Parts: sequence; C-alpha cells; structure tokens
Amino acid sequence: MIIKIALSLLLISLVLFFSDDALIEIGIPKAPEVVTQLGLISLLVAFLILIINGMFSILTLITQSLLSYFSANARIHRRLLFIQAKQLELKQLFLLRAQQVNYFHEDHKSKLLNQDNQRQIKALIEIIDKDLVILKYQLSKHDYLKLVQTRKQLINHQNLNGLLELQQTLAKHASE
Repeated sequence: MIIKIALSLLLISLVLFFSDDALIEIGIPKAPEVVTQLGLISLLVAFLILIINGMFSILTLITQSLLSYFSANARIHRRLLFIQAKQLELKQLFLLRAQQVNYFHEDHKSKLLNQDNQRQIKALIEIIDKDLVILKYQLSKHDYLKLVQTRKQLINHQNLNGLLELQQTLAKHASE
C-alpha cells in the first residue's frame, strides 16, 4: 500500500514536470515555477516514503531476528547443537587416547620382548661357551674353529634360533 502511494507520487511528479514544459509553451507566467516546485516536492515525498518504508522494514526484520534468536526454542536448539558437538569431541578424544594407549602398550611389549630375547641370547652364549670349552679337545681343530666362527656370526646377527640350533649341535657332540 505504501509503495503504491510512493509510486503514485512519483508518477504525479513526472506528470507535473511534463506539464511544466507545456505551461512554458502556453506562456502562463508563474505557473511553470509553481508546477516545478510541486513536482519536486512530490518527488521528494515519494523518495522519503520509500526510504522510511525501507528503514521500517529493516528494523522490523532485525527485531524479528533478535526475538527469534533469543527465543526459548532457539536457545534450546543452540544448546542441543553445543552438546552434540561436545559429545563428538569427547568421542574423538576417547578414540585418540585409546590409540595412544595401544601404541604405548605395543611399544612396551616390544621392548620387553627385545629385553627377553637379549637375556636368552646371553644365557645361550654362556651355555655355548661352556660347551665349546668342554668340546675343544674332543673335536678336530677345523670343526672347533668352524663352530666358533658360526657362534660369532650368530651373535653378530642376534639370531636366537641359530644359537639354539648351535647349542643343540654342541649338545649332540658332547653326548657322543
């Protein structure tokens, strides 16, 4: 409705501006100035009505937005979104911590396994050394040196299975 009034005033001002030209040609002395002034006033009023209507619409929208933002439903909805985001964050944190615990557990387990392997290797080396001392004079020099060289290679490679086989071989030679 207000826009119709503003547009009507705009059309009236245009009609007045065109009639101003017609009045100048007719030759009425003060009428063109008065008509021009009326056209300018109607144009100004039309623009003022449009601007005031726009500002009122903007203020209405801002007020409605603020009221809806601070309404109980919107607060509850924002709180629900916050809780969901917090749950997702806690879930991700739990998964990351579980991965971290698994990593440290596996690392500790591998360190314990390496330590146990080192202890077993040392124990096997002691047993092999004792068996080699016992077999030193029972074997030929070539066989004895070959066993000593095999022992050194297996120790350098930290080969637990190879050391076990060497110890079993020495045990067989000792029983013969």
